[in-house]
Amino acid sequence: MSEPDPSARQHVTAEGGFAYGVVGADLHVYVDGPPSYVLEEWVPPPESDPEWLRELPSRLLSARHEIVPFTGRADELAELRTWRGAVGRRLAVRWLHGPGGQGKSRLAAAFARDSVAEGWKVVRAVHAPGNVLPGGAGGDLRAVGAAGVLLVVDYADHWPLPHLTWLLSNRLLYRPDLPTRVLLLARSTDQWPAVQAALHDSQAATSLQTLEPLRERGSERAEMFEAARDEFAACLGATPGAPGTTPVRVPSPVPLDGPDFGLTLAVHMAALVSVDAHLHGRRPPTDAAGLVTYLLNREQAHWARLHTQDAGRATAAAGRTYTTPPQVMNRAVFTAALTGTMHRGIGRIVVDRVTGTPPAAPHPAERVLADHSVCYPPSGSAPGVVLEPLLPDRLAEDFLALTLPGHCAQSVYPPSSWAPEVLGRLLTHGGERRPESWTPRALIFLAASAERWRHMRHAHLYPLLRRAPWLAVAAGGRALGAVSALDDIDMELLEAIEARLPRHEHPDLDPGRAVLVERLARHWLAHTDVPDQHAVVHNKLADALDGAGRYEEAYHSRVRVVELLERLEAERPGSQTPHLAGAYGDLFISHTRLGRPHEALEAAARAAHFARLLAEADPEARFAGLGPAGRFVGLEPDGRFAGLGPAGRQARWAIALCVYGQALVTAGRQADGYRAHAAALDVLVLLGEQDAEQHGNDLGQSLLNIGADLSDAGRGGAAVAATEGAVHLLGPRRAGDPPDHPGTYALALSNLAIFLLTWHHALPVGTDWRKRALDASTRAVKINRHRAEANPDALTPSLEQSLRAHADALKAKGRAAEARVIRTEADELRNRMRPPPDVSGVPRAHYHPRQALETIEAIDALETAVYRYMARIKAPVYTRRLVALLLPVAAREGATGLAARTEITDAYRRLAEGGLTRDRLDHAEALVELALHRWGMSHHTEVEERLRRAVGVYEDLMAAAGDPGSYRDDVVRTLGLLARFHEETGAKEEARAVRQQIRWHHLPWRWFIRPARR
Repeated sequence: MSEPDPSARQHVTAEGGFAYGVVGADLHVYVDGPPSYVLEEWVPPPESDPEWLRELPSRLLSARHEIVPFTGRADELAELRTWRGAVGRRLAVRWLHGPGGQGKSRLAAAFARDSVAEGWKVVRAVHAPGNVLPGGAGGDLRAVGAAGVLLVVDYADHWPLPHLTWLLSNRLLYRPDLPTRVLLLARSTDQWPAVQAALHDSQAATSLQTLEPLRERGSERAEMFEAARDEFAACLGATPGAPGTTPVRVPSPVPLDGPDFGLTLAVHMAALVSVDAHLHGRRPPTDAAGLVTYLLNREQAHWARLHTQDAGRATAAAGRTYTTPPQVMNRAVFTAALTGTMHRGIGRIVVDRVTGTPPAAPHPAERVLADHSVCYPPSGSAPGVVLEPLLPDRLAEDFLALTLPGHCAQSVYPPSSWAPEVLGRLLTHGGERRPESWTPRALIFLAASAERWRHMRHAHLYPLLRRAPWLAVAAGGRALGAVSALDDIDMELLEAIEARLPRHEHPDLDPGRAVLVERLARHWLAHTDVPDQHAVVHNKLADALDGAGRYEEAYHSRVRVVELLERLEAERPGSQTPHLAGAYGDLFISHTRLGRPHEALEAAARAAHFARLLAEADPEARFAGLGPAGRFVGLEPDGRFAGLGPAGRQARWAIALCVYGQALVTAGRQADGYRAHAAALDVLVLLGEQDAEQHGNDLGQSLLNIGADLSDAGRGGAAVAATEGAVHLLGPRRAGDPPDHPGTYALALSNLAIFLLTWHHALPVGTDWRKRALDASTRAVKINRHRAEANPDALTPSLEQSLRAHADALKAKGRAAEARVIRTEADELRNRMRPPPDVSGVPRAHYHPRQALETIEAIDALETAVYRYMARIKAPVYTRRLVALLLPVAAREGATGLAARTEITDAYRRLAEGGLTRDRLDHAEALVELALHRWGMSHHTEVEERLRRAVGVYEDLMAAAGDPGSYRDDVVRTLGLLARFHEETGAKEEARAVRQQIRWHHLPWRWFIRPARR
């Protein structure tokens, strides 16, 4: 028996759904069932029946059937061959773009055929959601003995960005030492910057190739026309010299030198029309629009012919009965152009919806679907698929435009009065509800049609979106970008659409958002000359460009924001201080993202500078120094933060402080960085107590960064505490809800697992650190696998980190075999990643011994701040650790020691609320200690109140114990202290009353010792 081939291992990822099996690649499954895409080996199209092809002109034009061999585009094909054979990066990704009908699919097919001949394994990816999967997808995709792997992705700009980035993580593309090329075909470049950003960590070479129009000069168009004409003539049975036929050497019916004929499809249409018109004795049209109407009229004639009695007998003889009237078939073809393919059950519902509108007579939906499949049979082998759309896409777009009223070709192609109502039924716009699955395709095709047919914009698309601007958002990023790019779209409509966009980042929508905001930004800037409004616009534009991965452009907008705000600040000092703090914080992120460490530190310093100005705005404020970093924190005697205005400004200031602290620690100025972190934490804790929902995420992110710093500083227990606080704040607000920031939450979970495994010896005895680490790492891996759909960063460092933490947690639990599997997956991801950025250029500070002592003091203060917060939210776990840190401070003389003892007492009070006897005793003892401390400092205020509270705690414990003798000594001892205090302060009546209480407890008060003066 032979051993199994180890390379045949399958790696099928399914989250809450199902998966197909492939060998040598991954299949990613969408959460609600269908795969995000499937892979299949590219094969040349099978030879089609010539008689079937000649029934409809659209069949002859479809690139799928390759009636016309690849001609022209020799330079572009040579460029692709050069790209394929380039030595250097093992993985290369190219975005090939051009208008619909330009010849992208034909060029890709020719390149695929050439690659197969050169020994390459060629695979094509088919997007699944909204489409019906091809039957027989998957299979053996191993590249044993292949020269390389080529992946071809058509309609790449129609894919949601999350699904496309998931595809680009597929193991198929990451085989060591095997050259791999990915060819992405698209109409626009809107999504390309975001795709490039997704590939940043994959060590992939990226390139852009534009498929230019066919050259007007020279013979390229004429040669392509002649080649297509001869092939169409042969297919239509009119080859020169054939019996009973006339040689077809007719010229083009229209001049080929105009801009309309820069498209391969346009030249092929001219060739087909010239042959068809010649064979049928018709006069050919004389312009590009006429070619379209001629071909669509031929489609209509075919539907009518099938419906005649003679055709009915012919189809019946072949085992079919075609009964659908042409006007009903027209609706079905119109519907399919908008919806694309779907399963039969859904198709029946859709056809019932659109064929029930007058003036069409009711017709059985099942019959319509069957007859539609006679005209347009599904291209794949999957069973139960209906409503194959008209091809090529450009012809379908023109069909939509000519079917809807308002065009200028009504004399040769009358529009259909029912079409607007059918369009409305397919794109329901009553209320902002979940859109139909075909909404993205429908809006993409309507927008593409509107690019060439003006009536599509003003009579149909724009009114639809004015009634339902949310549709442009619900349709996804590609549709949003296509609509936003229309040159005469009303700015008020764009503003209405922009108002429906989510305020947070959205990987699918962000490329389209950038196109929309660019259009609006030009409009807004042109209609105002107010500098602060210009700053707002540039800031919004920078956010949109960042989300689309257009980081360099976003950086220039960030710089412009800072320039405008600095100019306004110079004119009116103090007017832009809070905005400059935020703007420099954003600029810090841009510099960091672009690998500019010096500039990043400078921007962070400026952000902190303006934050300091905010705090110093109140001359009555008392400031805590931050050493060389400057003074940042202004505190009033009542504890509120001075000069910071509303809570939102306080939060921005604290975040700016976090940013600067992070930059300072990175630059080696740990003491200053730790102080900045501690100050920011104090602010955010205060804000979180006032409004946890609004400021919880900010506090959580601050604790996440602080946890990493504490771990680096060797404070493992505090690192675990801070990170546990981050997990608590960043997690879902309610059970079943997703977290607001899944990536940050996953990072917090991964860090928590790592710190639990690393610093378990610093944790309290009895902590089940193995179980807690495994729970955290399991959740982190699950989230990052889902994030792999939406965030390319999760495919590399984030997912890789969480997998390694998970592997370590599994090993710690004794599950070594599972740990090895997870570590292997992490290693595969590591192999795809580019080396981490070189940060050696970041300036580093060198500390003297005195500065090192300052660093220790700063980290002590930061550690205490962390435990102070954690003791509030998890008192049983962290209160005693906080008290242990505060006790050395409490032993100091003066106000510092008094404040520490007061904090210890408050901490024990919160702990005692749990009702445990030990905790209540500790609270009572802390009350007594605080009273003695105040008494010894001659601070008599609150001494009586603290002692009486302690007596009350002891008496409650005595009553609860059911034993009058228990805790009696504690009660009497505390009462004795209270009596002595009254006697010393001259309150003799009060002292006498306390002695009476002591007698009641049957113990002499004189046993108690007078406290020493402090």
